[in-house]
Amino acid sequence: MELKVEAKNLEMRDNWQEKIEEEKAKLIRHYANLVLHLRVTIEATPGHKGGGYAVSLVAAVPGDTVVVKREGEKVRPLLVEGFDVLGAQLKDFVQKKQDYRA
Repeated sequence: MELKVEAKNLEMRDNWQEKIEEEKAKLIRHYANLVLHLRVTIEATPGHKGGGYAVSLVAAVPGDTVVVKREGEKVRPLLVEGFDVLGAQLKDFVQKKQDYRA
């Protein structure tokens, strides 16, 4: 899986990068060879009503793209929630693919 991490309007913190790598490893463990490319974007949004940060996860899978966006006041919980939602969406994607084949 190819991973691209972007930080907009802020400096990337080491603990955020470590969390992203940890969550990436979980995705590989559960969905090996399904996610071809993953882009994680963390953006500071100080004037936005949703809080100070926006996290976006964009996963390219065969024939489709899965997108998860979260906004809030702290980056690490947004990463955890975002990857949890991405995992659930990938699970649904695999299930639908299996149902289609049956």
